[in-house]
Amino acid sequence: MLLVSNVSVSEDNWDVISIPERLREAVDKGGGYNAIVRRSGVSQSSLNEYLKGRVLRIDTASRLADACGVSLQWLLFGDGPSGRQPIPAQSGCDQVSIPLFEGEVSAGPGALAPNVENFAAIEIGRTSLPSQVLSRLSHLVAVTVRGDSMYPTLSDGDVVFVDTGDHAVITGSVYVMRRDTDLLIKRLSWNMSGDLVVSSDNSQYKDEQISADRARQLFEQGASPIVVVGRVVWRMGTIGAR
Repeated sequence: MLLVSNVSVSEDNWDVISIPERLREAVDKGGGYNAIVRRSGVSQSSLNEYLKGRVLRIDTASRLADACGVSLQWLLFGDGPSGRQPIPAQSGCDQVSIPLFEGEVSAGPGALAPNVENFAAIEIGRTSLPSQVLSRLSHLVAVTVRGDSMYPTLSDGDVVFVDTGDHAVITGSVYVMRRDTDLLIKRLSWNMSGDLVVSSDNSQYKDEQISADRARQLFEQGASPIVVVGRVVWRMGTIGAR
């Protein structure tokens, strides 16, 4: 699927069992249970479940990592130091690991993604990534695109890197959104009335519009069935016809 010569997908880093242990450590170091609930927006009952072993979704893991002051990669895989530190574009390490989630993101009307909690890892040469991607590693995850609604920008089978710490909508940027159990990838824009326009790059698909009031709920944990997972910052894929 990944036709880039220095990219490999490894399952050696699957580490679901120890995630609750690292989360417990991160919560303690991050100021304690109540502080993390307040900063992350994750409810007390949900945090209790995650500490007991409930599998984390992409956006929730990113919220908790950010609230605790640890890297998303450490929380999921245990790789590197627990504290979030700036990662320079030039480093002695030749490879970086990006969590690759099994759930596929739909570039179309929406596709059920029941396995979005499961993940492997993409290992890619550091020199293959631009500095603006390297600077986002602590929040970066990868997902596979399915469908043609974002063609020609994105094609079926492309892998996109998503910054799960970047939820603020910049007009014209591309985002991954979760609608209930669906993962969608769309271009988002604000119109003059403050409504959020959800559009596809393929002209065969019609734009959708979310009212200003409903759009504000996108950024409140649990307030809307639609959640902005993060902004798409990079893509990998083949060149030419599929």
